[in-house]
Amino acid sequence: MKKIKVAIAGATGFTGLELVKILLKHPGVEIVELFAQSNLGKAISYFDKSIKNTKKLPAISSMKASNLSKIDVIFTALPHGEAHMVAKRLRKNSVLIDLSADFRISSKSVYEKWYKVPHLAIDKQKNAVYGLSEINRSLIKKTNIISCPGCYPTSILLPLIPLLKKKLINHKTIKADCKSGYSGAGKKTEDKNLYPNINENLAIYGVGQHRHMPEIDQELSKHAKKKINITFTPHLIPTFRGILSTIYLDLSKNITSNMVYKCLVNFYKNERFVKILDSKTMVNTNNVVNTNYCNIAVYDNRFKNQIIIASSIDNLVKGAAGQAVQNFNIRYGFAENLSLN
Repeated sequence: MKKIKVAIAGATGFTGLELVKILLKHPGVEIVELFAQSNLGKAISYFDKSIKNTKKLPAISSMKASNLSKIDVIFTALPHGEAHMVAKRLRKNSVLIDLSADFRISSKSVYEKWYKVPHLAIDKQKNAVYGLSEINRSLIKKTNIISCPGCYPTSILLPLIPLLKKKLINHKTIKADCKSGYSGAGKKTEDKNLYPNINENLAIYGVGQHRHMPEIDQELSKHAKKKINITFTPHLIPTFRGILSTIYLDLSKNITSNMVYKCLVNFYKNERFVKILDSKTMVNTNNVVNTNYCNIAVYDNRFKNQIIIASSIDNLVKGAAGQAVQNFNIRYGFAENLSLN
């Protein structure tokens, strides 16, 4: 098997390290570059002792010093705004799989409003595909710019898109209460001055203005074919990884929770990584941590014509590195679960 030459930019962050660990197991991949802004020359095992076989891996280097000419695919886990410049530097047939928001938002003005940086590659935006694997598989196969969804959006969009397509829920009253392990806030959570009690604390943040809101609204509106603005509130919880999203929904007229359950079962019946659980199962993060799965369950509310959906993922895997590799597998025709078991 001819191996695809891969680079990882932002290799020493939580998501970058997860990418290294997953791609090390991939028989179709040769990791040829590991980029970071500091600690140049160090082995990747310096940042994560669990990473073995480092003799097969390059040392940390600067992307500025590379012309990227020997790279087939680059995974970018970088601060917002930086993937624009990477897209401009890549050779014509190279593939960019971006894990930031740089190509998620189709509107230049909306992106700049929420991310407070200029969109410097709007000419590339029209060719970017939103990489929600189970939903946009056919488009992912054809593009050279794959924009991987945010972690919270992944946990919300997977259960809601099928229901909006079938008009089973009221699109005007969607409320999502989401909780994430603190790795979702990035490596700055290791700074004890910023987060002094991270292991003993639960905190609300981004109230009414979290940057994932326009991404969720955009994708739900696209599939519902009408304008949607949801209520979304995130929280950090005292665990390292995992997301649990609790979504409150009003049903459309004459729709029952069992009809919603059957819709989801039917929609995802051939999907390897989305599991629809019965209402007796209390969804949790333990069952998805360190996997690429999304677990979803539908529950009756005590109020008539209302339901509650619970959705759980690992924010670093299905919400980031795992979905990125799933998209890589789709793009290159590998089995979708290759290196993700």
